[in-house]
Amino acid sequence: MPRPIVALHDARTLATLAGAAAPPACDLVAAPLESPGTPLGAFVGGNPLDGHWAVDAELPGDWVLAWSGTLADGLFEGTPANWMRGPARLNETCTDLAPQLARHGKRLVLVPHARHVLSDARSALTWWCERLFPGERFELLPPAPPGPRTFGLALDPGALLEPSMLPDIEDHLQSLLSALGPRIDILLLRDVRVDPADPDSLAPCALGTGALPRERLLELVARHVPEQVPVAVPGAGLAASLAWLGGTIPRTPEDPARKEAMDDCGERA
Repeated sequence: MPRPIVALHDARTLATLAGAAAPPACDLVAAPLESPGTPLGAFVGGNPLDGHWAVDAELPGDWVLAWSGTLADGLFEGTPANWMRGPARLNETCTDLAPQLARHGKRLVLVPHARHVLSDARSALTWWCERLFPGERFELLPPAPPGPRTFGLALDPGALLEPSMLPDIEDHLQSLLSALGPRIDILLLRDVRVDPADPDSLAPCALGTGALPRERLLELVARHVPEQVPVAVPGAGLAASLAWLGGTIPRTPEDPARKEAMDDCGERA
């Protein structure tokens, strides 16, 4: 079956076109292409660790996508506090939110970022493991279990890159997709390029206009991300994004060594 594709539409623009009020505390609405009237969820911007962030029960869909958060003053500023005190703060926040998420049937799906608490594959999988498989080692864990649960993980490959990583971008993408791809709930695809206003940062841009190597990235997605995992692209310029994807992402033979390891994980589960 074709991999499901989700469009991330600006919530205010979508509400205006529909003649309705914008959803509360919602930046983007994740709408599957095959059923746009049934949103998968919503992206809530801001910093979940700033003490003011909250999940509204009236958000569309069952999933709440959000950044993993930072202890820095700015949302995309780096700080050593993120790896020193950040994991404990994030776990406290998730523990506080868990009853509300369960009560309203919501799943909080965190999006790691190179300058946030979940800043790489190891930190993201450590958090994911603690929430889904307490007491287990993430290195040998199976994919996320199906069915209702209160937490999940997303992957935006461009968000986990820094300008210094661009010369070796294919190696970094290989590491990210092989580690996180089998465990994520959704893949967010948007391109990135060096920010003209800040050469030390990357800024998002339309697919095909930045640094992401299309053929290699799609090959890694096909190899490491389960077919049922949706791919989300910006709703603005949707036709161009779909053309960049090639309509559907082709399947490639799975690496035998990885398949054997995942089979072992399944037996353990």
